[in-house]
Amino acid sequence: MLTIYLTRHGLTEWNVNRRMQGWGNGELTEKGVNDAKALGKRLADVPIDKVYSSSSKRAYETAQYIIGYREISLIQMDDLREMNFGDWDGRIREEVEAEYPEDFKIFWETPHLYDRNSGETFEHVRKRAIRALEHIIEENKEGTVLIVTHSIFLRVLMTYIKDIPLSDVFKATPPGNTSLFKLEVKDGELSLIFENDMQHVE
Repeated sequence: MLTIYLTRHGLTEWNVNRRMQGWGNGELTEKGVNDAKALGKRLADVPIDKVYSSSSKRAYETAQYIIGYREISLIQMDDLREMNFGDWDGRIREEVEAEYPEDFKIFWETPHLYDRNSGETFEHVRKRAIRALEHIIEENKEGTVLIVTHSIFLRVLMTYIKDIPLSDVFKATPPGNTSLFKLEVKDGELSLIFENDMQHVE
């Protein structure tokens, strides 16, 4: 059996400032670092064989803080990156909403219809999220791995795991920073054990 833990990166300055954070990167805040260390402490007795991280700096650093002094292989994957927001990236949400009211509304209310000439669609993210998960499962027939990724990536991946439409991607509780998800793969069957668990965060 393969056990897969997933988490979102720690809190960043861009999160605090309500900036659209896709392929751009805000630095981890002190809370972001502390929460990552707390998750590492929570997982200290879990025999993690590998950690897969988004290649974005905030995710990679979160993974490093979770690992701490343990000798665990850390692998960066571009496919685990957040959605590419194109020319919205790094901009404050309210500014984007004011400048692109129709597109912004479609993004949040009918995400399956969102399609601009800048950045990715949710379908694009879904395809690479599935590709990333399948690659990790193929590489690890058994044992335990941790994936460090991003908010919309996790939301989109959950639509695949739960077999729900992309139109419902924002209806679930948003993944908190360093929130924990757990999957199990047994005899080719993928099961969601728990999601968005924050008990390690003060």
